[in-house]
Amino acid sequence: MAGIHLRSGILYFAGFVGYLAGSIVFPIIAPYSMKLGANAFWAGVISGGFALVTSLTMVLFGMIADRFGKYRTSLIGFSLFIVAPLFYIVSRNYIELLLARFLHGLAMAIFVPAINALVIDLSEEGRKGEALGWIATFTMLGYAFGPSIGGYVAEVFGVREVFISCSIVAVIGFVPFLLFRVDERRGSFGFEFDLDKKAMFAAMVPFFATFGSAVISIYSIPLYLPRLGYDYRDIGFLVTFLFLSSALVRVPAGKLSDSIGRLPVIVFGLVIEAIGIFLFLSQSFYAIALGTFLTGLGMGFANPAGFALLSDLVSPEHQGFAMGASSTSLQLAVFLGPAIMGYVTETYGFSFVFILSGMFTALSAVVYLVLSRFIINKPKFK
Repeated sequence: MAGIHLRSGILYFAGFVGYLAGSIVFPIIAPYSMKLGANAFWAGVISGGFALVTSLTMVLFGMIADRFGKYRTSLIGFSLFIVAPLFYIVSRNYIELLLARFLHGLAMAIFVPAINALVIDLSEEGRKGEALGWIATFTMLGYAFGPSIGGYVAEVFGVREVFISCSIVAVIGFVPFLLFRVDERRGSFGFEFDLDKKAMFAAMVPFFATFGSAVISIYSIPLYLPRLGYDYRDIGFLVTFLFLSSALVRVPAGKLSDSIGRLPVIVFGLVIEAIGIFLFLSQSFYAIALGTFLTGLGMGFANPAGFALLSDLVSPEHQGFAMGASSTSLQLAVFLGPAIMGYVTETYGFSFVFILSGMFTALSAVVYLVLSRFIINKPKFK
């Protein structure tokens, strides 16, 4: 038991560092892209650009992890976390910056499904939701502290130093991860099981839970708050606040979904997130801070329950694929949210961004509530 806890702790720390290294750039990437010539639309595309590659390749890398080893695959992804930020430094225009974001996305695509599947392999019977809640907590803590570090470094030292700090942080996490060893399940490479309606329904949960929060965290806060007179440190603080509120409820959300079922937790999270997004229509800092908190809180409830739901519906040998599918759904939202709302901002302004994002999230809650009869309460696989 102690060995399992130690190995799980190493995985949680690796997840924390990977996401920390990836999120340090959040407060500055959109404004920096505009300094390199991007307009509001392209700033949105670049902000979520890493997630485009991630969403297109994550299922593939999840299957590769199942076949060739989850630890080996995650180690390759971790290595790219060290290298990718250095390409931001040499980018001379916003197109080159977008390509650098794509490389960062590749690191995430390789690393995330493998690390999540390793956590499932080590989880105890009947505590899968809790285990996924723990890894989600640590990754969200990484996302939470990264923006504050990035905002501070940018304000005090400069933008170039933000990118260097990403690589340094990744190196710090990479060293202990090299010592990690585990006997893991390996499956076959390919789609050898039926991804039925229930599983596809479950795989879409992270998309709906992340669309609005991505719009708020990596696009709206970095570009909207400067119009209200706030600097990089303020931006970093609010983005940290969003991800921290999300992180702190991940384990309780996972446990709650183990106890009362996945779907009620998912619907509750989506409703809370929608309320948070609508609060951004106020220009009061206190309303925006509360909206930030609720947006993160809602995402924190819905996502671990959604991941656990899909994990319930596939066999143990295909957990890498399952985590890849859920993570693909999430990353697609991270890309499409800022990209679509970048166009909306360019055409109609930020008020429409908050209205449309809030309505989309609220309608998602209604859809999952109405269509709940398609989701079984008991897992297909133990």
